Amino acid sequence: MSKNENVEIYATSLLERTISLSLEKPQKMLTRNFQRISKILYFVSTQLPLPHIKIDPSVKQAMRAFLDETWQEVEDYYSEVENEYANNYKAKLLPLDGYLSLKSSSEMQFNLVVSCPAISRFINLVVRYDILLKKIDYYWLSGYMDDVTRLQLAKLLDNKLCKLTTNISIINKALITKKFNSLGFGGKDE
Repeated sequence: MSKNENVEIYATSLLERTISLSLEKPQKMLTRNFQRISKILYFVSTQLPLPHIKIDPSVKQAMRAFLDETWQEVEDYYSEVENEYANNYKAKLLPLDGYLSLKSSSEMQFNLVVSCPAISRFINLVVRYDILLKKIDYYWLSGYMDDVTRLQLAKLLDNKLCKLTTNISIINKALITKKFNSLGFGGKDE
């Protein structure tokens, strides 16, 4: 590396996680988004709070609230679906872990690096998404759900996670363009 290169070097603690995903949608979600999302989440978690980042504190707080609300919305919706299917399984006398008997034609393993808790939270949501889809498929394959309902529910689960990745991207866009007010975070656009 030459003296003139402007490269920021830093060291941080990292956690390696290996996860398995059975279904295509969660696999694509992770493959397409993980690198980009993990960089944004790392910055938002570890760098944005620092005082040398010259962004109005109210804008930082608005970004944090925007992200927290989105996390909560997705997690609440997933919990609602989990509870509904736990009740549906009980009503139909299906074993609660029956979805574990499903075989996947294309299970994939991912080795991921976690550099902040928000990245673990994102990974956990993708794993949860995969499990929810398997639970729905088990219920469907057991003959208790029609095709249209299955597709609609799978799409709703996907949309919730896509909303999270979109909102994380909006925060990134605000940080890059410095158009905080235009993107709904208050403050002034630079």
